[in-house]
Amino acid sequence: MRVNLFQSIARPSETRTQQSVSPAADGPAPQQPSVPDVLARYFTDRFEAAGASEVIKQTKDSNCGAAVATLLSRTAGKDSASAAQKMDTLESRFTDGGGTTPEELAKMLAHEGLEVKKGTSNFDMPSVNEALARGQQVVVQLDTNRLATGVDSKIAGDSHWVVVDGMDDKGNYQVKDTNTGSKYSVSGQQIADSVGSAWELHRGGGMLVVGDPQSAMDEGTLVEKSSLHTSVLGNTDGGGSRARGSFGRESS
Repeated sequence: MRVNLFQSIARPSETRTQQSVSPAADGPAPQQPSVPDVLARYFTDRFEAAGASEVIKQTKDSNCGAAVATLLSRTAGKDSASAAQKMDTLESRFTDGGGTTPEELAKMLAHEGLEVKKGTSNFDMPSVNEALARGQQVVVQLDTNRLATGVDSKIAGDSHWVVVDGMDDKGNYQVKDTNTGSKYSVSGQQIADSVGSAWELHRGGGMLVVGDPQSAMDEGTLVEKSSLHTSVLGNTDGGGSRARGSFGRESS
């Protein structure tokens, strides 16, 4: 079990200007808020009204993989009840309940009729752009703390799966995050850095290009083809805590 000091809160590409604080003439300097407090406040400021109805929320601390597969499924119901049922079914069938490895996620996607067409151990932006131009989507395994803060703190968040499905007019990537049930934009460099931190801190990470198969294939064939692309991401479980107030808790 690894300690999750930060929940998955993604930060848009722009950064806030930090205001300097001068100590009062009499008395000690005011204390700065702790990092978890800053992130919690940032969550409230940025995402309280940003939830997108098309982004489902994961129902457990560690089932973001099943949530991503449900989100990408062409056939799964997206209302809360049917989505939760699909997530439970995928999680129980393909994982031990402690998170989702790249291989397990590929099997979930195959079960939903989707093919993993490419896998890389980094966030390969030219490949992402090509995939998006083809109407495909990209699933990324990264470190939540680096994504949230943009800072190389060497403190691990969670290993977490998110979906990249487009770009905004500023050239940032649009991310669907089942942790918050929201959609937001993040720079490609920040995503790339978060994947790098996932390798440094969790010993696994990268991206999978996902789309419809070119021809009809049964689930077994899809699993076989998809498995050719997952090993480069390692074998780390992706989970991610969905709870807003989960700072300092453990997550598998």
